[in-house]
Amino acid sequence: MTKEVNVETFKTLFEKELQDVRRYKRNEVSIEAKVRILGVDKKKMIDEGTAQVKNVSLKGAFLGEFKLGKNSFPAKPFLIEVKMSGKTYSGINAVCRPVRFGKADDFGIGVEFDELWVETK
Repeated sequence: MTKEVNVETFKTLFEKELQDVRRYKRNEVSIEAKVRILGVDKKKMIDEGTAQVKNVSLKGAFLGEFKLGKNSFPAKPFLIEVKMSGKTYSGINAVCRPVRFGKADDFGIGVEFDELWVETK
């Protein structure tokens, strides 16, 4: 006998299972950040703007609510430079590699940190 499970319940169960097997725990945050879209050689700036850091782990982050000058992303590989702001996160910077693109109605990009540093005053 099969028991029906609605989509939201399944989604919640599936996300919990994923969280349990992730190597690095994700922490939900809401951090404003300046972003620059760079070529993979880190020399050419393609675009710039802002984004929200939605969650963060030791390995990467999930970025959303992008506001870019060109309102688009390159079709070829690219990197994202992130400069976090706010009282707690100001000075934390990263160069990230996109590893996952979110869905259209809540678009975001999962990134893995290639470089991570803190600017001190």
